[in-house]
Amino acid sequence: MNNYTVERTNANVITIRFRNYRPGFEQWFLLSSDRHHDSVHCDRAAEKKHLDEALKKEAIILDAGDLFDAMQGKFDPRRSMDDLRPEYRREDYYDFVVKDLADFYQPYAKNWALFGLGNHETAVLRNANTHLADRLVYELNNRGCTNSFLGGFGGWVRFMFDNDGNGPRTSLTMKYHHSGFANNAPVSKGLIGVNRQAVFLRDADIVLNGHNHENYYMAQVQEGLTHEGAVTRSYVHFIRTPGYKQSWGEASYGFDVEKLSPKPIGAAWLCIRHYCESKKIIPSVSVMMDVI
Repeated sequence: MNNYTVERTNANVITIRFRNYRPGFEQWFLLSSDRHHDSVHCDRAAEKKHLDEALKKEAIILDAGDLFDAMQGKFDPRRSMDDLRPEYRREDYYDFVVKDLADFYQPYAKNWALFGLGNHETAVLRNANTHLADRLVYELNNRGCTNSFLGGFGGWVRFMFDNDGNGPRTSLTMKYHHSGFANNAPVSKGLIGVNRQAVFLRDADIVLNGHNHENYYMAQVQEGLTHEGAVTRSYVHFIRTPGYKQSWGEASYGFDVEKLSPKPIGAAWLCIRHYCESKKIIPSVSVMMDVI
């Protein structure tokens, strides 16, 4: 039985409540984005490896969008038959992709709390009037996967920790945003966008970005002052996940070859543990990038 519950606080916020936050507590999370699962260039073996590991770790899966590639629709100017998997060459392309992804992700959906949106999902919604991510979550929920929630292009996840009413409560907040205001910046890799986010994201302990298929983790230190006049120091953990699509070197032309550079494949692992300092209960956060 899970030691947590997942609920929607509002359209842009989900809350994950943990019931047994006490010494020895440890919870893993698989943070991802840009899976592009239906793309012919998706490394499904690497994706499955991480998802299987998430089941073994009992990790909660949080995804920040572009789970779909979905560029081969009738009205998409980017469509190319060369980039369409053979099984998707059918009139009900979008319908079949949703069902196919639901079949693939169903074994992992009991651990999957957040399905965020990326520019690929919003492009299909805009151009073809169908909400692929919403349909996927609806399909999974109909199959009994009731811990899965649809997110937005950006939003919040609240981690709430209590001790079954026998101790102090504490919390962490995570801001996710698909792009993080970063494009394919060959030098900065999107870190300038991170610095912009650090200016206005006052309440975030963790920030998850994706979109440009880069990978990095950077902890920014913030200084504060308590009401009693004590100086405090805290961290904001910035994470960018690369995803599983890699078409560099597999074609002689196309968007990735013409516009991009080689990208890593993978995701990030987040671990939250119980930590006690001077009678104050503080969740301890550690991050590990996992590229293949």
